Amino acid sequence: MAPHCTMEELLAVRDGEGTSVAHRHVDQCPTCRAEVDRLHQVAAALRALPAVRPPRDRWPEVRAQVLATRRRRRWVMTGWGSLAAAAALALIVGVRAATLQQAATRPANLDSLVTESQRLEEALRAYDPTSRVLSGRAASTIAQLEDRIALVDAQLNEAQHSGASKADLVNLWQQRVQLMNQLVNVHVTRAAYVGL
Repeated sequence: MAPHCTMEELLAVRDGEGTSVAHRHVDQCPTCRAEVDRLHQVAAALRALPAVRPPRDRWPEVRAQVLATRRRRRWVMTGWGSLAAAAALALIVGVRAATLQQAATRPANLDSLVTESQRLEEALRAYDPTSRVLSGRAASTIAQLEDRIALVDAQLNEAQHSGASKADLVNLWQQRVQLMNQLVNVHVTRAAYVGL
């Protein structure tokens, strides 16, 4: 005797789609015929079940509650975030103004320019610019500043290898510090504007 039909073949026979071999087997095999009959009964029982609907539509209530929670959270976060951002911006602007005033009153020193450049690099890393979404305008400004910094870095590298004068090196480092200041200010302003 041939092996019994698989469940897939039995379902196909039940739905009137099975192969002729499967139909012939079901006609000849009492076990498979009983299984097809049972599948018909299960399908009929499932169709006879009443349609279950929730007593009423709760979506408007759920949506209103979620939106109210979001508004409260946004209000709290925006309030504290804006306050913190404003305080940070005021602190940075104050520190930058003091630093620029000190820089204007003393002659440029190569070591102090290198130190200032390194400090600005650290400040830029603290903002973690890669983890934030940028507008097209901010991304363009940042890309232009980074390109200009890369150009100054290339000029610095060439000047150091060619034995350029100290005045030329100081001038290049001053350009780099100014560009880094602008780049940090773009990130600080954007972070304060977004409230981050």
